[in-house]
Amino acid sequence: MIARLTRFVILLQLITLAGLSTLFFSLGWIDSFAISLLCAVAILTLMRASIIFNNFFLSGALRQPMGDGQPVPLIAAAARMLQEFWCSMVCWFQLFPLARPFHINFAEDTSPPVLLLHGYGANSGFWKPLSKQLSSKGISHAAIDLEPLFGSIDDYAELIETSAQQLCRDNGVETIIVVGHSMGGLAARAWLRRYGAAKVASVITLGTPHFGSTLAGYGMGKNAREMLPHVSGTSTLNHWLTILAKSESPAVRAKVRSIHSRHDNIVSPQQSAQLPGAINVAFDLIGHVALGFDSEVLRVLMTEITTARQSRCSAGTR
Repeated sequence: MIARLTRFVILLQLITLAGLSTLFFSLGWIDSFAISLLCAVAILTLMRASIIFNNFFLSGALRQPMGDGQPVPLIAAAARMLQEFWCSMVCWFQLFPLARPFHINFAEDTSPPVLLLHGYGANSGFWKPLSKQLSSKGISHAAIDLEPLFGSIDDYAELIETSAQQLCRDNGVETIIVVGHSMGGLAARAWLRRYGAAKVASVITLGTPHFGSTLAGYGMGKNAREMLPHVSGTSTLNHWLTILAKSESPAVRAKVRSIHSRHDNIVSPQQSAQLPGAINVAFDLIGHVALGFDSEVLRVLMTEITTARQSRCSAGTR
């Protein structure tokens, strides 16, 4: 679904580029059609960049202190905002349009394989950078597309279970490691609630709003509504995240590692990515999408995966 949507958006933007450049040239504002085209590209690029940069302000990310308690350095913040913009562009124009679910199996790999779950508005293409690193280490892994696009997060549990069973069967193992970015981490927890943790060596979440994000209010669909934070003073009877949290035992939480950014531009408040009872690993100045691309984050993520494949760690915070 997302692959088709991104292809449609790309086509729409190409049409818009042609229309704008033709307009500029025909009105005589710019004498060269090539320069008119470059101006149109610049306008659309700035529009996309403004949306991403605005999220850093809407989420309050830049108001959050660094890990050492110091305020955010402006130059470093600007560089990281550009990183987030670049990663988002790579996703929408390179990784998402032609993405397909994939399963890469190494016959000699007898340790728990890895199941990758993307976030809201994304697809399996998000995992290409991590997939390259997993493949280089001979680690069997699979990435699926969570659909329906705007359905309940609970709707993904059956799909995850089917994929988990296939990974266990194909690799001759009893447990798997689940890595979920953003909403994918919530989908993994919803799967654990329905099917139990017997098949899980570890769940690693990446920028997951465990207690919701106010920016989910700008999204569409039931899954976006389920990611809204609980409002103080209102009933918790129908609040999806609260019900999910109450269903989890300390033993289940001990299986979770939450890797997140103190300056996430989508998870707001940023502290929502911290999950009590889990191992929480925080980074400074990494955007929401960039969590799946940043070299240091990927290094830590690979270490967590390797450690989980070797043994199970006790819960804690570091």
